[in-house]
Amino acid sequence: MLAMSVLFFFSTSALAEELAVVYANWAPYTFTKDGKATGIIIDTVNEACKRLNIVPKLRLLPWKRALKYMKKGKMDALLTPIYTEERTEFMYYSSEPANIERTVFLTWKGSGIKVNGLDDLKGKSVAVVRGYSYTSEFDSRSDIKKIECNDDEQAVRILAKKRVIVTVGEEGVLRFFAKQIGTQVEVVGVLTEVPGYMCFSKKALGQKGKTMAEEFGKTLRQLKKEGVIEKIRSSYF
Repeated sequence: MLAMSVLFFFSTSALAEELAVVYANWAPYTFTKDGKATGIIIDTVNEACKRLNIVPKLRLLPWKRALKYMKKGKMDALLTPIYTEERTEFMYYSSEPANIERTVFLTWKGSGIKVNGLDDLKGKSVAVVRGYSYTSEFDSRSDIKKIECNDDEQAVRILAKKRVIVTVGEEGVLRFFAKQIGTQVEVVGVLTEVPGYMCFSKKALGQKGKTMAEEFGKTLRQLKKEGVIEKIRSSYF
């Protein structure tokens, strides 16, 4: 009886906790391939969860609906929103960013082009995605020839054909598509750098969400220190 009691205690205490995690389609960070959640942030979170003895139950939703579900407590965690005061009303942010979103100017390797400021782009053709907002300053510049594309992939493709001198967008996204089409690229300027976090629903988790935000932050810092996240990133582009 004693042996059975001890065995029961250790088996139940070792059971992994489940966490309902929602993400939006954003390759190469969070997307679905062959029916399975994958991407840089997905792989990072999976590794963090493994170390914390948590089983992530991943679900793909449109971004607006994902935020709505977090607010209503229908999901436990969200990947990987930027910080806003409004969102802190219904979510706890991890104490360490899961990702840094870098909006950059990208061109073909060995071009010799440098973008130290927006004035360097006067009269130059730049691929942009129709409907995207980059920064208020860049958006308002009428002296830059902005060539509108349907998406980031198309922007990279016309760059590869040298129909524009640079394309602007999130670095990882642009590099991901560049690798897919087999073109070598390099960053020639940085427009913005914004951290993205793993967030936890206050309504779904209560104070436990605050604790999880701290624990995930500690684990993310350790993964960065060990070079695990950089290794994950390098496998995608």
